Amino acid sequence: MDVEIVTLPCGPLETNAYLLVADGRALLIDAPPDSLLPVLDELDRRRARLERIVITHTHWDHIVDAAKLRRETGAPIIAHPEAVPRLEQPRSLLTPLPFEIEPAPPDELVRDGDTIDFPPLRFRVIHTPGHTPEQISLYEPERRWLFGGDTLFPGGYGRVDLPGSSMEDTLRTLRRLLELPDDAVVFPGHGPTTTIGRERGWIEQLVGQRR
Repeated sequence: MDVEIVTLPCGPLETNAYLLVADGRALLIDAPPDSLLPVLDELDRRRARLERIVITHTHWDHIVDAAKLRRETGAPIIAHPEAVPRLEQPRSLLTPLPFEIEPAPPDELVRDGDTIDFPPLRFRVIHTPGHTPEQISLYEPERRWLFGGDTLFPGGYGRVDLPGSSMEDTLRTLRRLLELPDDAVVFPGHGPTTTIGRERGWIEQLVGQRR
């Protein structure tokens, strides 16, 4: 069965919302600002029903439209247990925002090693802290797709100078990602895709230097 991946860069930071569509069903990964209407438009265009909204982590640029999308579609929100406080009381970690973020407490919690089924896909949840304590990535071993939020970008990783971030956790997470095959495609929270193989060199150098 074919699965279509619709990438929707939304909001002031062009955060990627990923809409996966298969056989009239859809799964959304992250819900950035201004993603409500584009997601609804794509669902309508494909005559698809949104089944789940997965939040990779709770930085404001990934969650602003989560509650709105749940209300409009009925799709439950899924996140890591450590995401609960920040989804219940969302806010910016640094400068104040010119708008309020509607609370979006999750309906379902997933932990490292859990699976999220979206036939024909079966994602393995990987807890990938560092950028935030609660960040998760979704890995589909058959397609070799990794939806990692702000875990890994082409040539870099998520910021570790924010409250709650950790370079030590980032290094542990990067070591785990080295276990994935070189042809695993990384769909990051911002910017274009990459592969584990393209990033392996600098990751190995970084984690080797920081042992």
